[in-house]
Order: sequence, then structure tokens, then C-alpha cells
Amino acid sequence: MSLPALETLLQRYFGFESFLDHQKEVIEDIVAGVDLCVVMPTGAGKSLCYQLPALIKGSYTLIVSPLIALMADQVAALQKRNIPAAFINSSITFAEQRNALYRCAAGEVKLLYVAPERLQTDHFHEFLMNHPPAMLVVDEAHCISEWGHDFRPSYRHIGKIAQKAGISHICAFTATATPEVSEDIRHQLLRPEMKLVAAGFRRPNLNFKVQNCQGGKDVKLAVLKKLLKEKISGATIIYAATRQAVDELSALPGVRGYHAGMSNEERNAAQEYFMCDPSPVLAATNAFGMGIDRPDVRRVIHYQLPGSLEAYYQEAGRAGRDGESADCLLLFSYADRYIQNFLIEMNNPPPSLVRSVYRVLRAEYFRHPEKPVLEISAAELQKMVSGSASDGQISAALGILEKSGAIIRRPRQTGNGRISFTSDIAQLRIIHQLEKTQRSRFIHRMILEFGEKLRKFMDITVDEMAQIAGLSTEQIRRVLNALNGDVLVWENGFAGRAIELANPEQVEPPLDDKELDQRRDYEQNRLDAVVKYASTHNCRQKELIGYFGEKNDSWHCGICDNCAGNSPDSLKNKGISDKDIRIVLRAAELFNGRIGAGKMAQILAGSRSAGIVAGNWHRNACFGVLRKLKQSNVEQIIRALLDSGDLERIERGGYPCIKLSGQGEKKLYDL
Repeated sequence: MSLPALETLLQRYFGFESFLDHQKEVIEDIVAGVDLCVVMPTGAGKSLCYQLPALIKGSYTLIVSPLIALMADQVAALQKRNIPAAFINSSITFAEQRNALYRCAAGEVKLLYVAPERLQTDHFHEFLMNHPPAMLVVDEAHCISEWGHDFRPSYRHIGKIAQKAGISHICAFTATATPEVSEDIRHQLLRPEMKLVAAGFRRPNLNFKVQNCQGGKDVKLAVLKKLLKEKISGATIIYAATRQAVDELSALPGVRGYHAGMSNEERNAAQEYFMCDPSPVLAATNAFGMGIDRPDVRRVIHYQLPGSLEAYYQEAGRAGRDGESADCLLLFSYADRYIQNFLIEMNNPPPSLVRSVYRVLRAEYFRHPEKPVLEISAAELQKMVSGSASDGQISAALGILEKSGAIIRRPRQTGNGRISFTSDIAQLRIIHQLEKTQRSRFIHRMILEFGEKLRKFMDITVDEMAQIAGLSTEQIRRVLNALNGDVLVWENGFAGRAIELANPEQVEPPLDDKELDQRRDYEQNRLDAVVKYASTHNCRQKELIGYFGEKNDSWHCGICDNCAGNSPDSLKNKGISDKDIRIVLRAAELFNGRIGAGKMAQILAGSRSAGIVAGNWHRNACFGVLRKLKQSNVEQIIRALLDSGDLERIERGGYPCIKLSGQGEKKLYDL
């Protein structure tokens, strides 16, 4: 299919007039039937790269994704565009799952989203054998690699299942994969010749800096306090490696905290603050960020050393998604390495400890043979395993045992428990029949549903009670806390992942000690890469994009702390002429303070990023007039003119914009 036909489909189904950077090349390869491993950062438009070709394929396209919570949103968005799509996961009934498969077989569905575990079920496996898809897409493909940051054992079966089903075309997509992880993706999918595409990692509007803070925590806090005194328009995220550090930072004036140890209410309040406040400052662990899409994050500060460049780039990359200038600052202290070393040790327990955990589990199994499924938490196991440093280390050991096939862990249980009403059921029904409060509504509707059965303990989940009462799960939890011990008794059930022994007769788990050592060494090497980045004298962004395998040739960002020389005179030494400078000044005059520096650089350089295309800026008369220069060079010119006073910063509608100064106006007509 020719490119004009692809653009016609793009307009018809997605409403876009042109492709974003790098999309065209990927889509053309997929349409041609090339197996691809695509590594592109969040926001680069990966989904469209396989959704558009799926419309051309004769049969349906199968998308394997671990993000069950997002499947419904993705399918709903496609259906809204009249694109026939469906999903199958545990959130829908068996009848709905069967109907989706029937529609696929009948040719009524073009994109089918499933979780990786679904491929291993007998029913779905039989369907694949009889109705193989035209293309298999593996989303979040880094999960397939044990070297990836979010390894999922269920992903390891995809290659063999695809081979057995005779699926001829496979493409893998991920936002974070080093060349080593990409190679492992291809190996695990049994497609060693799969073409690798790594692109889109250059972010010319991001100013990467490293502040040396040798001397301990007091030095860092002093630097951070000075930074926070600089009031900016937009959001600030401060990432820390531990919950303790987040708690300490959130004690600073004007700083809120977020980490996984907080209650749901506290985390939700922190998220709402971050999304709604015009200039929020949030200190957080890496638990914060997924699903958070605020475009005007002006600063991302790493208070402590991250464990890998994958994590660092993903977190720092949340800055400047509106295309405007943003700062990414790492406060570097070599002592932080010891924190990460400790975390590596916790995540990679010695084989002897893993074997000890298995022996305890086996002993518990034979102690209670009537309960083949063990409901035991990592915290409980820690008390039973000598030599363990934390329940986190026990959790890591359980993950290793699961990967080895020694144990099977069931999905996490939350909100299950037992309930019994202690007061008179008939009287409660009369008292609360008007349902004037949440408590009354809950009591009355539970009685209508179960009646006298509530006199005895019955098993039920918070989700089930929420559906019955028509309340949210958080409201149900608050009601239960208020009523427990008064009119009812509520006992929380096991809230972790239940464990089964794959073969209880097996005395020792099938561990590969050499592989465990390699895993620890790999994580240590990733940490070494972060230290190297912090110490480099080269362009920082060039170091980052090279790490992910994107060709960087002689490219430099021009704005990081190592790319010095942003005066107008130094620009001339880089081949930038007076004419180029005059064009930037003239553009600033025409835009008259309506846009920021990042957007103006994108427009002048002819970028087809999502924000430029969506805002129709590619139709502006200034679009692409400095296409001969790279966007980073245009950013350099703008920053130099800001530093010299020829351009000035203003705020419009709460956003940082730039305009021509009086001095710049004079310079424009003197050049």
C-alpha cells in the first residue's frame, strides 16, 4: 500500500493529517510484513504504529498487554473511532469472552486485546490454533526479558505459543529497553532476525544537569531548598529512592509526599493536588508516575541516585511533555550508591535464602495438608526464615521460586473477608429503610440482598458489597470501619498472593545459582551506568539515547550542563549565522508572547511531534523555516537570546512564554 493510502486511513480513522516523527517508517515496515522490535518512549505514538496496519490485515490482530486496567480504555477509544476492537480479561464474564472470540472468528473484530496469562488457557489456546491472527503484537515487551525492569513470567510462553499456532507476523513494542533487553525480546519470541527500531528518545527541550552534592544529606537539602525558593509556573517532581526520604522531604514547606506505604486516601489526595494545583511540588518514590500525564512539569529533580538509566529516563522524561523547556536535575552524591546497593541485595537474595524460604513453605504445606493453598504473607514468612533482612527480600525470593517453577502464586486478593450482622435484622431494615446516609444505605441494601443469612458469618468482598450498596470501594471501607463492633462484625481476609507448591514431593527447588549471580551482576552494571552518566563530561542526553540504542552520530543536545557555550558569539562558531538568529527574532515578534521556547523551537525546526500536529502548528507560516538546523540548535539560539536579553520570559494563562524585548526589536532591524 502506498503512503497516500496510509495517510487516507490515518485521516479517516484517527483524524490526523500526518504522521508523527518515526511513525511512518515503522508502519510501512509492518504493512510490508516485517517482524519489528520497536523501542520508542511514552508519547511517541507507538499504539498507532500497530493499530493502523491492523486495519489493513485480512484477519484480526492480537495484542498482548499486561495492563488490564487500561485495556477497556484503549478499546473504548478505538470503538469511539468506529474501529472494531474488543478485549478479554478477568473483568468480563465468560459469556462476554466467548462472544468476543466468536466476533473475531467471524471477522467482526480487527484488534483483540488480551493479558499474557490468557494465552496459556486451554480454551484460548484452542481458539488460536483454529483462528490464528494475522499479526501478534506484544505490548510492554520488556516484560518478556528477565533483564527488563518489570519481568513477567507469563510473557516467556508467548514465543512458543505463537510458533505452535503458526502466527507468521510478530511485532514487539516497549518504551524502555536497552540493546541487551531488545536482544532478549527477540530471543524469547523465537524471532532472532526481528528488526530493531529504537527512535524518538531525543528531547531537545529538556535540560539535563547533574549537581555534585558530596558531603552528605545536609548539602543536598541545602541545594534543594535553594531550588525550591525559585518559584516556577508548572509542576515539580522530586524523586527519592526510599519512603523514609520522601517523608523527610514532605516535611519541607510547600512539599507534599507520595509513596506506596501511604493509604489510598492519602495517595489519591496527593495525586489530586499534583494534577490540580497550578505549581505543585511533590516528593515521591518511583511508585508515582504511571498514568499521570501532566504536560507542564517544569522540573524533575532526583534527590537520590536511581537504580538504572531506564528508571531515570522514564522519570525525568515526565518533564516538558508540552514541548516547552524543562529542567531534569540529578543531585549526585556517591554515598547514594550504597542505598542502591542495599536495594540490589534485597531484590537479589542469595540462593541459600531462597532455598530456606522453599523449605519453610514445604514444611507449612505438610503441616496443614487439608489446605494445599498457603495463605501466608511475606512478613509472616520473614519471621519463620532465619537470616532474612526484610519482607521485601522474602518477596524477591518468592519471585525467584515462581520463575523457577517451584511455586505458583495466585493473583493478589484484596478486599475479601467475612461479615456478620449482630443486631436484629428486621429492626435494622425498618430503621435504615430511608437510606439517608451511606451507612443506612449500606445496611438496608445488604439486608435486602441477603436477609437472615447475615446472622451468620458469610464470605464476601469489598467489591461485591460496593456493587450491592451502590457505593465506591473506599466508601464501603469507611462504612465498615465505622460499623465494625456496633451493628456488625467485619473480619478482613488474606490480602496477599496465595501460594501453591508445584510439586510438594520435590525436596529442593530447581534453582540455577549461576543465573541468580548473573542477575545480581546485571543490576550492579545498570547502577554503574548511572554513576558513569553522573560523572561524564559528554553531552548528557547523547549518553542517554545511546544507552537505549538510538543512533546519535554527532548529535548534541546543546543545552545540558556539559554542552557549554550558549552566547550569540559562540553560536556563530557552531555554524549558526546572523540570518538564523534574525529568523528566530522575527518569529518571536510574530508569535508575540503566545507560545513558549520549546514550542517555538519545534515549529521553526519543522517537528511533527504530537503537540505540534494536534495544535495545527504545522500549518503556521513559520513551520520548518529553520529545518536545515536541528531542533536542539534552534533551542540553543533561543536560550542564547534569552540570556542576552534579546528575548524575555513572560507568563500567559499560567504558562511560560517568550516575546521579543525592546533590545531584541532593535537588534532584529540592525542585523
